[in-house]
Amino acid sequence: MGKFERTQEKILKLLRSHGQLQVVSVAAALGMSDATVRRHLTFLEQQGHLLRVHGGCRLPVSGDAATYLFQREAASQVCEKRVIGETAAKLFADRDRLFFDSGTTVLECGHSLCTRLEAAELNDVHVVTNSLAFGASLAQHCPVVLTGGNIRSSRMDLAGMVTLQHLERYHFTKAVLGADGIAEDGTLTTTDEETSLLAAAVVARSQKVLILADSSKLGRRSFVPYASLKGESFTLVTDSDADPAILAKLQKLGIGILLAQPPKNAPAPSFLPPKNLAFIGH
Repeated sequence: MGKFERTQEKILKLLRSHGQLQVVSVAAALGMSDATVRRHLTFLEQQGHLLRVHGGCRLPVSGDAATYLFQREAASQVCEKRVIGETAAKLFADRDRLFFDSGTTVLECGHSLCTRLEAAELNDVHVVTNSLAFGASLAQHCPVVLTGGNIRSSRMDLAGMVTLQHLERYHFTKAVLGADGIAEDGTLTTTDEETSLLAAAVVARSQKVLILADSSKLGRRSFVPYASLKGESFTLVTDSDADPAILAKLQKLGIGILLAQPPKNAPAPSFLPPKNLAFIGH
């Protein structure tokens, strides 16, 4: 057993003893940096040994991996999702016609859009969404259209044939989508057929597509593919813990990549052309 495997075994032993751990506690116990611990936790989550939550991790419980639950997803990778959402929202411009899906990272982007609109940084922005999680918050700042469709309580959204028919009426300047997995060849995947069909329909009706995914989603596949992350129309927005080797492979597909990181007096992000990679802070 190598050093990498021994370290992970130590982390799992601590986790089995306590049920839930904070990154700072693991770092102190094992004499590692917080960043190194987070990389180990991300790998262990991808292997199904644990679930990332705000500031740390916990043991998975029965049913965790079987179905998508909005509340569970919203409680994982909280800091990463917030900075990804903030970074993506800075790519919006006046007169944008946006689509937001129901992912939890996309929800953070919507909150950041609210902040920009409230500060009068943008004008004439319209949003179409199938997410029920926004409630009336976004509609207080710009026109919002909620698609029709069947309510999926586990995902806090609308989907089905009615939703697809509704989408046929629109053309978007930018679509903001999540992914449950992004393979190293750029294949975007999700957990179910209805979500896949909706995402594919939106991609076909959008000039630009922003894929928001924290680093734990990179290098893995979920159940159903919906598009290929390839070409100038796509931008991946992820966090600074993303595996450089996977990012290098994705860069070769001609996409734009933004790496969001916590506030460090860094310059505001701008839209990057294909084959460019940048660390973006706030």
